[in-house]
Amino acid sequence: MYRFKQIMAAGLACVALASAGTAQVIGGEVNINGSGDDIHFLGGELNIRGEIDGDIFAVAGDGRIDADVHGDVEFFGGDIDLSGVVDGSVEIAGGDVNIVARIGGELNAAGGDVNIAGETGGELNAAGGSVRIAANVGGDLRAAGGEVIIESGTVIAGDSRVVAGSVEFLGTAHGDTDIEGGHVSLAGVFDGDVDVRAEEVTILSTARIAGLLTVRSPVEASIADGAVIGAVDYEYEMFNFGAKHWDDIDIDFDGPWGVIGAPFRFVGGAFAGSAFLLGIIAVLIAPRGVSAVAAAFRRRPLSSGVIGFISLAMSPVVFVMITILLALTIVGALLIPLLWLLYFPVLFLAFAFGGVAVGDMVFNRKSGELGLGMRALSLLLVMAVIFALGVVPGLGATIGVLLLCVGLGAWILALGHRSPRGAARTAEPDTSGAATASEG
Repeated sequence: MYRFKQIMAAGLACVALASAGTAQVIGGEVNINGSGDDIHFLGGELNIRGEIDGDIFAVAGDGRIDADVHGDVEFFGGDIDLSGVVDGSVEIAGGDVNIVARIGGELNAAGGDVNIAGETGGELNAAGGSVRIAANVGGDLRAAGGEVIIESGTVIAGDSRVVAGSVEFLGTAHGDTDIEGGHVSLAGVFDGDVDVRAEEVTILSTARIAGLLTVRSPVEASIADGAVIGAVDYEYEMFNFGAKHWDDIDIDFDGPWGVIGAPFRFVGGAFAGSAFLLGIIAVLIAPRGVSAVAAAFRRRPLSSGVIGFISLAMSPVVFVMITILLALTIVGALLIPLLWLLYFPVLFLAFAFGGVAVGDMVFNRKSGELGLGMRALSLLLVMAVIFALGVVPGLGATIGVLLLCVGLGAWILALGHRSPRGAARTAEPDTSGAATASEG
């Protein structure tokens, strides 16, 4: 067992292509007390203390970092606690994320519950079911979630952009502030202009707004006595973030790019368009193979989806296991980058195959072979529908994942299905012979 661990450690060193000083760790529960090099971790639970003279990259179940880090931190896992000092930037995604740290660069955090305190030298981007911020932000603030609370001790040097079902802004914003949500409550100090688009807006008595307050809502803002506002501009707008004002409901969806911006629409169109081109290339290069995938889905549509979903869910685990096995040899270690390089292209091709399979099911009623023109048209229409459904938040992505599962499952079934052509050819002489004998 000891020899096996030695071989695995040597293989991992080859995979990382890093210097001999980088700490590469794979394990269940690991405790690190100080390090003079970078830390790369893949495992269960990770606890880091002391002084770290390098970067931290970790994928773990749960993690706690209470250290002085002279580099960047990238941590992805379950529940994550970060405290201490980080000279560089921080990227964290997990279940519950708690940060009480002084960060020299920018901070990007996402999770179920996200709590941030301390300070950042750069911008702060946070997203989660519940987001609570009590920090000094050296740059811009971007926050999104079901509930976002900007505590009274928060000071934001740049602009602020908040999107949430419920927003409480109690801090100080030196730049302009843009808020979008269901219910918005303002009680802080705002040196710039404030633009609020919400179902309900409440301005508490402690609010101090030096610039222009623009409110776009189905109802006028409720402004308490004592609030100081430079100027107020109210615009009636049918806004349905939480569909509270049912009389004003508008079924014309603007889509998620109404919040995120035009680049989201561009990326969605580019993704669907790229899948269409990839599918056409696959049809041109391997028409029989693509037809086999479509036929597999036609034979077993439900099984295709289930097999594809299971394969997609298990694929990261399988790839990690293969990576570990390849790392046992130098030649295998050299193949690991190629293995992971092919991971996402294979999934993207499976997504295109899903479009081909669904298009064949819908437009090929006679179960025969579709020509190139009809195949291209059916695939184009499927991708157009996927892109159009993107106007409904979450629906386009959900349908896209289903299409990926269908394509991946049908592809796997097609690979395991033996073509009957050979059997048909060998049966032809016997059939004719039998017919001749009967005639005689």
